[in-house]
Amino acid sequence: MDEREAHASRLVADYAAALGIAPPDVRFVQTSPGPCYEALFNRIEIDSRTLGLPEPALRLVLAHEVAHATQRAALLADFLWIVLRVTVMFSVPCILFAALPDRELWRVSIPGACFALIWVASWWAWRIRASKRAVTLELDADAKATQLCGSQATLSALEVMLMRGYIDADRFHAMQDRLPPSSP
Repeated sequence: MDEREAHASRLVADYAAALGIAPPDVRFVQTSPGPCYEALFNRIEIDSRTLGLPEPALRLVLAHEVAHATQRAALLADFLWIVLRVTVMFSVPCILFAALPDRELWRVSIPGACFALIWVASWWAWRIRASKRAVTLELDADAKATQLCGSQATLSALEVMLMRGYIDADRFHAMQDRLPPSSP
């Protein structure tokens, strides 16, 4: 583990202690779409591009990812809920297929129609809920990261991340509007 990786691991441990959680594992990778928290493994994945960020931006990114670790129970519950829904969605047509009389038309068309109806009805509801849930979790992680890093440091880091293309202007302005006027 090189010096930059050791520093990132220490920051993760410090932020986890400040948030009152056990520190998640840290996995360093060469390429990745960006840093992320993996709730299933309680692990933060950090790519080499993230390690190359200036110190304030690195601190903000790591604080944000550690903040996601505080949401682990909710993320795992969401995962289990999705697995349960998909299981039910597939099992209802299978049960109908096995239980209906032996006429070919009914054995295939009724379970198929049930599957299609359940899928269509559920798909829109799942997408809307997932989008709202993702925004809520991101806002919570942003707020906790700001609490850990302070408003001024957060604003400075966001400006660097905006200039480098890590975040878009909409997210920058949304976070800028939510920052408290002053904090350490």
